[in-house]
Amino acid sequence: MHCKLALLLAFSLVFGSCKDSLALTIEEMSVRDKVAQLMVPQHYDSQIDSLVARDHVGGVIVMVSSKAELDTLLARLKASAGIPLFICMDAEWGAAMRLKEDYKRLPKAAYIKSDRQAYEVGLAIGTQLRELGIHANLAPDVDVNTNPDNPVIGTRSFGAEPLLVAQRASAYARGQREAGIASCAKHFPGHGDTALDSHLALPVLEHSRERLDSVELLPFRRLIADGVEMVMTGHLAVPALDASGMPASVSRPINSFLRDSLGFQGVIVTDGMGMKGVTDYFSGDQVAACIAAYRAGADLILALSRTVEVIDAITARVESGEFPMEELDEKVYRVLRLKQSLGLIQ
Repeated sequence: MHCKLALLLAFSLVFGSCKDSLALTIEEMSVRDKVAQLMVPQHYDSQIDSLVARDHVGGVIVMVSSKAELDTLLARLKASAGIPLFICMDAEWGAAMRLKEDYKRLPKAAYIKSDRQAYEVGLAIGTQLRELGIHANLAPDVDVNTNPDNPVIGTRSFGAEPLLVAQRASAYARGQREAGIASCAKHFPGHGDTALDSHLALPVLEHSRERLDSVELLPFRRLIADGVEMVMTGHLAVPALDASGMPASVSRPINSFLRDSLGFQGVIVTDGMGMKGVTDYFSGDQVAACIAAYRAGADLILALSRTVEVIDAITARVESGEFPMEELDEKVYRVLRLKQSLGLIQ
């Protein structure tokens, strides 16, 4: 059965006569609370307590911090949340990447020498994060690093061979899953052969669809087949998938390709929404960028800084009918289903 049709049938069952507990929860939520479930601000946002307790954001991303600060903060935030919070961290080579304490620094992907070691590293990272009260690692990086001059991927990649990257990333994610941590394959549809850093500018991946299928997309297909929980869209233009030149993170054709052609049914998360690779496309307007990411198909909008404005703007568009309520419900359902799979809600 075609993937999109299967998804539509599944959601019609959920929101029709056979409602499950998640659908019932969504039915009781206000439009604004539904939209807020899709927002993942940074832990050091000056409004983070209010964003959780009053605005009911769905998650928090932990950036550079200390264990002592994290212990206090996460306990406080979790206690003030209505629907349990989704806590994530970008910890590709372990908690030492973000925390100031003397955590054992695990190897970067490029220095992992076997599938077995990749599994062990994933398990070790997952164990570290679980002990910190974190639910997901925004890793593995499944970019195929075919450009030795790539300024942003480099040793974050498992290598330059698509099959090797797929196998190592699969093993890494399996280790994290065994530790009870969700994984995120990034940066879709592939940041490995780029010459610009998307933190600073918009890279363009000029390859043909045939080349994308044989190289960049191969690891994503493997992780999706494995059941990876999340896929992160990158701030890079891919004309073979969207001739408009829009960044993948805000491209409806590219997000739809991920759903319909690759069959991904999990949570689509953007890369950080403060990065110039996306904000420059909107003349520095992060709110406009976040609205575009929602419209394109993102389920979680990551590391935004004008969270209340974004919530209000998307809520207004849903309430006016510009953005379909059914689409919002589907996004929230995927987010709550992820939380349920992690044992955060029943």
